[in-house]
Amino acid sequence: MSKGLIPTTVVIFSCPLGQISSVDGFLAGAANWQDQSLLPGSLKTQIHLKQTATQTEDLVSSLNKLGSIHAEVISAGRELGTLFFLAPGLGIYRAETNQAGEILLSEDRIRAIVDGSGSNHKELQRLLRLALGQAWDDLLEPFRAANFSDNVVLFNKAV
Repeated sequence: MSKGLIPTTVVIFSCPLGQISSVDGFLAGAANWQDQSLLPGSLKTQIHLKQTATQTEDLVSSLNKLGSIHAEVISAGRELGTLFFLAPGLGIYRAETNQAGEILLSEDRIRAIVDGSGSNHKELQRLLRLALGQAWDDLLEPFRAANFSDNVVLFNKAV
């Protein structure tokens, strides 16, 4: 592997048909698009790249600017990695990960969460969920599940 290039997986769970050409431009035409059964009028793809951390951040930023992409981007370095989630209405979530893909929270971040909760258990849970990207994960999970089952439905609202 060339120095500074990190194996990166880009999973676009949903991209509206009208934005495929823009995304193809960001991905240098490497995408193999397939129908997305959960959102009619959109496609999905997964590609593997080797690129620098800066290139990955630029790609994520470009995808986010389109505003209607559901995606995750995973860069797996030797010891630490970076995870990005994109979801319309939520924007970008970014986290550092360990070799097992688990999200890492620094001691300072944990202290800020505990201090910010002010002894309120519900607020502590809310802040931890936010720090772990739970809202993004909840929105993307039906897309992940649809890869393994045709029996998945996408709800537009929380139930």
